[in-house]
Amino acid sequence: MTKDFDVHNSREERQQEIDVIHQTITNMEVAFNQHDADKLDSHFTQNATWVNVFGTQLSGWEQINETHKILLAGPLSNSYALYKVESIKFVRPDVAIAHIRQYPTTSEGKVIENGQCSLAIYVMVKEQGTWQVTAGQNTFIQETPPVNS
Repeated sequence: MTKDFDVHNSREERQQEIDVIHQTITNMEVAFNQHDADKLDSHFTQNATWVNVFGTQLSGWEQINETHKILLAGPLSNSYALYKVESIKFVRPDVAIAHIRQYPTTSEGKVIENGQCSLAIYVMVKEQGTWQVTAGQNTFIQETPPVNS
């Protein structure tokens, strides 16, 4: 059994890191909704691994980016989402795990009731002052929870 511990020197420092991670995830949401694969993938490390909602494992920034370009220009070209951060847990000061619930929306940002939601886990690392996704998985969920849960 592992002991949970605070890896930051102060509550303010921890909150600053949480705020930066939230902003990174918001930037990813904006990029997804603009269908901009390069902008979206600028938040992945070069050696990232990603498992998408279709169960496809992608390895390395280039493969992730190539796949996102195809999906965002094709099957996902009319897809939009709201990203809601459900939790952030620090493993070390430079490693965090975030759970993000993704709600389908209209192009105007209105959540589509009873739409297909997903839950993603991002393993994020802080390199040169920037938080990036180094591994993750996005999974369709069977039951759509309310947005305000």
